[in-house]
Amino acid sequence: MEPAATPQRVSAPPADLEPIDEKIIAALRQSGRIANRDLARLIDVNEATVRTRLRKLEANNTVRVVAMRDLTAMGFNAIAAVGVQVKGRSAAQVGAELARLENVITVNVTIGMYDLEVQVVAADIEELDRLLTDSIANVEGVERLFPGLSMKILKYNPEWAPL
Repeated sequence: MEPAATPQRVSAPPADLEPIDEKIIAALRQSGRIANRDLARLIDVNEATVRTRLRKLEANNTVRVVAMRDLTAMGFNAIAAVGVQVKGRSAAQVGAELARLENVITVNVTIGMYDLEVQVVAADIEELDRLLTDSIANVEGVERLFPGLSMKILKYNPEWAPL
């Protein structure tokens, strides 16, 4: 019997950014809705250059301009990182099922104390309690939960995310 194939992660080579690209990205971090005309004026190039550079950055998956949700503005006042120990199923299977839950915003298969690390959001502590005890704990294969409630978020940087 041959061992199961391990999925390989294909990573793109690091983007070779020119100074103008860095300026465009920095400006977009400040305002993703900035018009090309205003962006061109801000970094002192013509609008066609901005348009061409943006197309290239997007085509190479170097940047992607997206809207980000503000969790507290949406009424999510309880945020928790939850370690999940899995038994009887693969971590990937359990993780895929957890990922379908609306209030689960990230699911990572990990190596270490937990098989999965899940980040969840809820309106309040009562909703968080129901999510953990009624939903997540009842997923087949979830053996034990290790929730860590975020009391104060000291850093949250939505500007950086891998593509």
